[in-house]
Amino acid sequence: MQLRTPRWNATDVTDMTQHARFHLVYDGPALVQHQMEVRALAPALLAMGELVERANELINGSQAKVTLNVHASFKSGSFGIDLELAQSLWQKAMDFANGGSVSGVLNLVGLLGIGTSAGVGMVQVIRWLRGRGVDRIESLGEGKSRLHVEGEHLDIEEPVLVLLQDYRVRRALEAVITDPLRNEGIDCVAVVDHQVQRVLLSIERAEAVYFKAPSPEDETLQSDEYVDTLQVLTLAFQDGNKWRFTEGGGVTYYAVVQDEDFLSRVHLNQVKFAKDDIIKARIRRTQRITKDGLKADYEVLEILEHRSAAPKVQLRMNFAGNTRAPQS
Repeated sequence: MQLRTPRWNATDVTDMTQHARFHLVYDGPALVQHQMEVRALAPALLAMGELVERANELINGSQAKVTLNVHASFKSGSFGIDLELAQSLWQKAMDFANGGSVSGVLNLVGLLGIGTSAGVGMVQVIRWLRGRGVDRIESLGEGKSRLHVEGEHLDIEEPVLVLLQDYRVRRALEAVITDPLRNEGIDCVAVVDHQVQRVLLSIERAEAVYFKAPSPEDETLQSDEYVDTLQVLTLAFQDGNKWRFTEGGGVTYYAVVQDEDFLSRVHLNQVKFAKDDIIKARIRRTQRITKDGLKADYEVLEILEHRSAAPKVQLRMNFAGNTRAPQS
């Protein structure tokens, strides 16, 4: 690919001890006038920040912090993105470096595949996959894994695999690459070493679909059963519909009633059941991690007791057999 200078928008790539600077370029007919719509640019820049911050969180945890800064004039049609490890935390990162506990900022962008590293980064793996699913992941030891796909294989560093499997990282990368390329007149995204005018990475519109984040798989954390007393807020007598319950104290949730015997008796009017009735039931709760966070599903497996919610009046009884006439 040959970029038409100065039809780009972006930064410098400079090897510095504490900074990694790279030129992120969007190119195409729409940018002839050195302009890029803010509706396309702003989300891409925010996503780049999310990309490097999430990658740093996965690789380094809380031991190091990265910040993404924009340096350049938007009026001139060119802008810069500086990825830097905060100075106040750099010495702490260096202290851990001998033990391999902290990945420096230059190595971090290399793992992402947007830096000067000669290794295989996440972006390169996605291009190799070309939208294909991985058949098998083989651990090679010494921090390496092998991806098997349709009779081919690719060896990568395990941190790259961690990034590749993280939904937040993949969604941020989609917003940096795929989303801008959906705009008419933007034909490619590239990373350029501005000092030597060398293209480190170039992705054309036809490849954009490969960088769309796959739908995440829910992960079941645990499933437990317990007995609890619930009040019915909403009834649903159609098959498969969920009832809404409360445990009191403002805690409410929907649950599928699986007790077929109880439901059958309700349908046959053998049991009178109404909103606000109270049940004692055996419940199964399944907790899952989803793309939206922690979720819980509930099932009412068996209804053990059922009573009306209507309060009863306490009658005053005279068990001595004496009665007293009301006084006038």
